[in-house]
Amino acid sequence: MQLIADRWYVVLDSNELGRGEVLGRMRMGQELVFWRESSGKAFAARDRCPHRWTKLSNGKMVGDALQCPFHGFEFEGGGTCTKMPAHPERKISGAMSLTTLSLREAHGFIWIWTGPSEAPKSDPEFFDFSGYSASGSQLIVPVANSYTRAVENQLDMTHLPFVHAKSIGRFVKSPAMEVQTDVDGDVIRMKNSQSDVPGPEFWGPNIWRLKTGPIWQFLAFVPIDETHMQYYLRTYQPFATWEPAAWLIGKMTAASNDRVVGEDTPMVEGQPKGEVKLASGEVLVPSDGPIIAYRKWRKDKRREWPDWDKKASAPNDPPGDPPKEER
Repeated sequence: MQLIADRWYVVLDSNELGRGEVLGRMRMGQELVFWRESSGKAFAARDRCPHRWTKLSNGKMVGDALQCPFHGFEFEGGGTCTKMPAHPERKISGAMSLTTLSLREAHGFIWIWTGPSEAPKSDPEFFDFSGYSASGSQLIVPVANSYTRAVENQLDMTHLPFVHAKSIGRFVKSPAMEVQTDVDGDVIRMKNSQSDVPGPEFWGPNIWRLKTGPIWQFLAFVPIDETHMQYYLRTYQPFATWEPAAWLIGKMTAASNDRVVGEDTPMVEGQPKGEVKLASGEVLVPSDGPIIAYRKWRKDKRREWPDWDKKASAPNDPPGDPPKEER
């Protein structure tokens, strides 16, 4: 799957993975396994035991080790196999290690680094929502198309009076508009030139926000595979910090957002399936400036992810092990 190189991608909400839990999810075109130690630290790897390739996500935590459900092999967070029940006295081969991913947990999300460069030690960049609460507001909405199509839908300002004619589109004064586009590194900002209100702001590779009055609408566009994605949608509001009140406000905004996203989904799913590219054959117009900017931004930053099958197996197998399978 083509992803942006050397970037952090939001892949899960932190609350989806509890302490001592194991979770299997398709993300970024691959079956992945996530698990969390008793300390709260989370890990991710390819969802495949190196022994017989069964899904580790069907396993369980034994202490702080991830146990394979097939033969009881156990793995620590770094991917090293620490227990091989059938041969307790035998030295464990380095090839019996998991293909782990660089994972970071920040801002209430779990993120995966695409490489190929080493992941930075700092947290992924995020919007400043200081003084705001998103309690109770989150929606997770599946969409049957590429996440790039969903991103472009949120960079498209001129669809509002048509797709959202019965909701937020009612506040658009005219369908005729000139859209101003500003690109600054991984950030794309846009604005209707006929309005004094700032428009949406996209931070590559997969987060977005929009100020609507005193509140912020937030989206993460999570890639599942080439033709499926999920929105993680939150509303950050400044009115209440007392948890019960904040949660109630969040639920009210979630109901409204569910309607709006429900209007967008048929449009996104009705477009050709798969990743969008700069030379797509579509006949774009001046108001598509943010979409053109997004495609240009992606063009030279994409890479095939992951590259697991290109990497050599771990060295230093103990004598007597069966030969590794040729790749």
